[in-house]
Amino acid sequence: MNNAAGVLLCWSCKKALDPQDRYCRFCGMGQGEHVAWYYRPWGIALATLFGLGPFGLILVWRSPKLGTKARWAWTAAVVLAGAFILHGCYTTWLMIRSLMPDLTQLGQLPY
Repeated sequence: MNNAAGVLLCWSCKKALDPQDRYCRFCGMGQGEHVAWYYRPWGIALATLFGLGPFGLILVWRSPKLGTKARWAWTAAVVLAGAFILHGCYTTWLMIRSLMPDLTQLGQLPY
């Protein structure tokens, strides 16, 4: 990331870097091709699908690899995927509930 004066800045802490720096000497974050895997688009997708869920939006908005339009597109995709999964869980719960006998009647069985 460059500022108006052409000085190279860290994408995370916004402090000045030398052009040959691969990692920020102040915060330790990777620069350019040395950005951590979870800030890359494929890493965001894996982390969101297999663990973070909607908390993957934090990675989307902190990623230096995504532009503004891409961030909004990823945000919409994560929200829609979360809504789809939530709806699937809810309909599955309703189906299981309708197939099971009323649990309140189990205590009234004659012995």
